Amino acid sequence: MREFFLRLLFYLVIAFVIGTVAQILTGYNKRRTLTTLLLGFVGVVAGDFISVKFHLPQIIIPIFGISIVWSIVGAVIVILVYRLLRGHW
Repeated sequence: MREFFLRLLFYLVIAFVIGTVAQILTGYNKRRTLTTLLLGFVGVVAGDFISVKFHLPQIIIPIFGISIVWSIVGAVIVILVYRLLRGHW
């Protein structure tokens, strides 16, 4: 049980870092904690989907199965699509 919570905490920290980096790269100014965490989580899912779908190589060794580079790319794409749909370009 303790290992589960430690792994969950680690995933939340990684998702928060990925969301923060993606917000900095795109200039997105909604730096709320929950928004950043959600964005990082969606970025991890989108980045994993993109890397598997297009058979992209792992640039950095994955941490607990999370490819950091492709997760950041996925989060950036999610932010850009969101901004395009909302008209806040």
